[in-house]
Amino acid sequence: MFKVKKITVGGLFLLGNLFLTSGAAFALHPDLVVPEKVECKVKACQEIMRLANKYQVEGLFSKEFQEGKAQCSRMDVALAVHLLTEKMAEKVVKEGNQAVDKEDLVLLSDLKEELRAEMLLVNTRTFQSRHEDLGTRFTALTKNISLSGGMVGVLQGSQGNKPKDSTDAVGRADLVFNFKVGENTIAVIDLEATGGDGIDSKVASFSSLNGVAGSTGDRVRFREAWVEHSALNDRLLLTAGKVDLSNYFDTNVVAGDENSQFLSGAFVHSAVLPFPANGPGARIQAKLSDSLVFGLGYGSGDADSADIFDHGFGIAELTYKHKVGELEGNYRIYGAFDGAQADGGSKLVAKSAYSAGVSFDQQVTDKLTLFARYGQRDKDVYAATRAWSGGGQYQGLIAGRKDDILGFAYGQVKAARSVADAQEKLAEVYYRYKVSDQIEISPVAQYLMNPAGIRGNDDVLALALRAKISF
Repeated sequence: MFKVKKITVGGLFLLGNLFLTSGAAFALHPDLVVPEKVECKVKACQEIMRLANKYQVEGLFSKEFQEGKAQCSRMDVALAVHLLTEKMAEKVVKEGNQAVDKEDLVLLSDLKEELRAEMLLVNTRTFQSRHEDLGTRFTALTKNISLSGGMVGVLQGSQGNKPKDSTDAVGRADLVFNFKVGENTIAVIDLEATGGDGIDSKVASFSSLNGVAGSTGDRVRFREAWVEHSALNDRLLLTAGKVDLSNYFDTNVVAGDENSQFLSGAFVHSAVLPFPANGPGARIQAKLSDSLVFGLGYGSGDADSADIFDHGFGIAELTYKHKVGELEGNYRIYGAFDGAQADGGSKLVAKSAYSAGVSFDQQVTDKLTLFARYGQRDKDVYAATRAWSGGGQYQGLIAGRKDDILGFAYGQVKAARSVADAQEKLAEVYYRYKVSDQIEISPVAQYLMNPAGIRGNDDVLALALRAKISF
């Protein structure tokens, strides 16, 4: 149970100023203009760093930025304001309203008004969990409605899969609308268009070589549509609607986004965690402490079925956030049950089944971050029963290209003996070249051994070129 200290009326007033973005700026700081390309010498950043020093808040900006060696975006500044606001609010709760000066609250309010569109995005959980997908630019349509989006295209071909070798193109585009429907409630609608099956329709595997692929015909759909409410100073979050539970569970800083990180589905999530297609569901997240977070999710195991209770999917996860100096890490353990009907491919038996796994990502240096996953599930129910993967990413490999990222991963999937006679193995390497804040190009190489777990199947080399535009 959370302990809430008694706060005076004055303290509540201060907290109100902390969490409510003013409808119009106080105009006490007309020089707080934040350009698209932000340098450390900008007045707004100088004020943020002054407040950070005053209230002992660390990690708002990178060391390179503070030393004047790098630039940042308006979104980065909004994230700094968001974190600073949270830390100041915690100080008021712990020490009383005298712990924060009123003029500092007025300054924060001015900064939030200057960054109004970016602040709306920062305050959504979608951005906090998958901000790479939503892009770095954000357009305010009205005071309470904002729009973001992105497009991803993949050109991918295979060698060693005769006579089915081919080169396929796939594409995906998203428009994400964010609505503020209350002081602690938001609504998000993700409109998605996809096209192309990719080479997975010709290369049978448990790992899935192209996580971006959708369908051969044009398909436009509401990918997600949900409402989220926060309580207890964002320590408790409730999300309900048409949800993608994979956004919230078995996530990973290094291996969790097919649009900009590893292309294979086996490195985005565990190959043996049976997430259902997007459908009706809900999730609860409780922040037990600054380092411990508990999540619980439930949804329809069959997206086309209205019987969410007889054929449901549930998952619980505990995450421990670890930080030593500037090096951060996340350690997760989860358990899930799957009540979906048998599909004859992945799930062979129509019965409720269970799976469990662990996942972590850990910064080793300021440039190198490693990750690993392990998962297993009922061997009498599924075709693939156990999987593990590991790898990492290195930032700034080439001199003068500090924002580029090299990613590398290797994994294995074990199947039931009645299905396969060997472990499927996959290695993947990508290099993400950042052309600009909105454009990225990534060459990707994959090598698949024992496809579908059959020792007699030829190994497959897959080469891809992925392009991403965010707006």
